This record gives sequence, C-alpha cells and structure tokens, in this order.
Amino acid sequence: MRENVPAETLSLMKRIFVALLLGALALVIGCDSPQRTVTSLRKEIAEFKAAPDDKRGAKIDQDFAKLERQIAELQQRGDPSADELRNQLVSLRSEYQAAKISKAVQDARDAIQGFGQALKDTARSVEEAFKNADTNGE
Repeated sequence: MRENVPAETLSLMKRIFVALLLGALALVIGCDSPQRTVTSLRKEIAEFKAAPDDKRGAKIDQDFAKLERQIAELQQRGDPSADELRNQLVSLRSEYQAAKISKAVQDARDAIQGFGQALKDTARSVEEAFKNADTNGE
C-alpha cells in the first residue's frame, strides 16, 4: 500500500499524526482535575494553619477561584460529581476561614502584648525619671 501513496502524502500524514499527539498531550498536561485542585487546597490550607502568610493566602484564593470554575464547567456538562465537589469547596472554605480567624486572633494577641510591653517600658522610664529628679533635687 505504501507503494501507491506518494512520499509527500506520507510525510504530511506523519506531521498531522504528531501534531494530534502533541495536542492531546498538551490537553492532558494542561487540564488539572478538580480533585487535584481539592487535594492542593487541603495541603495549602494545612500549610497556612502552620505558618500563615499573605503569599500562601493569595495562592489559596487563586485555587478557590480555579475550583469554582472547574465545578461550574462540570455543572454545565451535567456531571454528577459537581455536587460533591461543591460540598468539598464549602468545607474547605470554612476550614480556611477558621484558619484566617485564628491568625487574626493571634495577630491581635501579639499587638496587645506589644502595647502592654510598651506601656511597661514607658512606666519604667517615667519612674526612672522621677527617681533621677528626686536624687538630683536633694
């Protein structure tokens, strides 16, 4: 059969086949599954709880937006897994909000302790100033 097909046609067919394979590979690599996003969020939220910072928070917010888009696509297709993923999204959001509240409470404690320490330092300075004034005045 190859004898009847011109070499140029075979070469073109090979290029088309390779392009299709590369396209399919790009789709597989480029498309994250919603479950992978859920797993990533769980890990990121655990890391945020251990060491909360703005960079982690921004990444979590991006992944929440990504998961919402993925769920919307599944719902448009009528995929039944969308409901379970929506439930996981709600649960993850609650967990993340609790972690953010915990961080805010800790930040408030740190601020109050810092203010308290500043008051103590000021009181000591004033006390020392009065002691020095009394000793110099006598």
